[in-house]
Amino acid sequence: MTLRTWVLVLVAAGAALAGQAGGRFVPPRASVRPYRPDRPFTQNPAVEFDLKYNFSVPGRTERIEFRVAVPQSIEGRQNILSVSYSPNPSRVFEANGNRYAEFVFDQPDRHASVTITIKAELFKYDLLTARLNRRGGGPQNEQLEDSLRSEKCIEKDHPVIRQIAEGIEGEGDVDVVKNIYDYVLDNMEYSALGRKELGAAKAAQSGKGDCTEYSDLFVALLRAKGLPARVTSGYTVGFGERQTGHSWAEAYLQGYGWVPFDPTAGDMENPLRRGMAFSNLGPVYVYVSHIRSDPVLRNYNLSAYRYWGDRITVKDSIEFRPFAPVLPDSR
Repeated sequence: MTLRTWVLVLVAAGAALAGQAGGRFVPPRASVRPYRPDRPFTQNPAVEFDLKYNFSVPGRTERIEFRVAVPQSIEGRQNILSVSYSPNPSRVFEANGNRYAEFVFDQPDRHASVTITIKAELFKYDLLTARLNRRGGGPQNEQLEDSLRSEKCIEKDHPVIRQIAEGIEGEGDVDVVKNIYDYVLDNMEYSALGRKELGAAKAAQSGKGDCTEYSDLFVALLRAKGLPARVTSGYTVGFGERQTGHSWAEAYLQGYGWVPFDPTAGDMENPLRRGMAFSNLGPVYVYVSHIRSDPVLRNYNLSAYRYWGDRITVKDSIEFRPFAPVLPDSR
């Protein structure tokens, strides 16, 4: 998938909010396969990247409020070395396990912008790594109820999803996950959908979608089989011109804890490569959010804004750069 450009969708204001307008970022689907590195990573990559958001204010707009989810360090997945902002956010806060930065522009000029620069070290983590690091039982304090329920776009109780799930069996949890993974790849065709967001049930019926639909369907089927699962949103690293926002999935497996799977990356004709992609993922994932429809972000999962006054437009960009982190002096 190529770099996504977020598109503004106006939301009708209620009577009590006369004169206000709200906006949401909606990820359009890309028309190509997700980026896969041409060569495997031999070590944990250190990356630096800029998230840029440019606001165009052609009319009279009194106020803009912008929120964006910011990646955090996750043991075994990523180490966030630094985060810098320009301008400084009005606040940085945490909710529901995510971290957010909020920016407020009062009486904005014709143009306003936000740049967030992040330096991170990424670690390889997948089913193979989880097996090698298995310490018996996995985390014991996980709250899994939310990862088993039906929700917007993950309609695990929909008749279509239930019917598919009933036909998928396995000798153990990992076997069930693999069979669901194969079902998604056998029955989905990668397709750009513009701003549409189908959800799992419609994706299953149409057989088309991008990483969002692949992940929604994969997670919905896992939940329908009683396995905790969640959609993960963030970025995948491709140095050069092929950077991308991305959705993948995680399943909670007894003995391992949360294990990532990327059905979109596994959508290959070669069965051997498909099988390898199931359990062997490269260290190219920047985790941002585990919330599929984030109430803090107006039911989206990476960023959102609202404004008061005339309509504004927003363009975003992301640029990755490799860098060498400064190591401690060993003398």
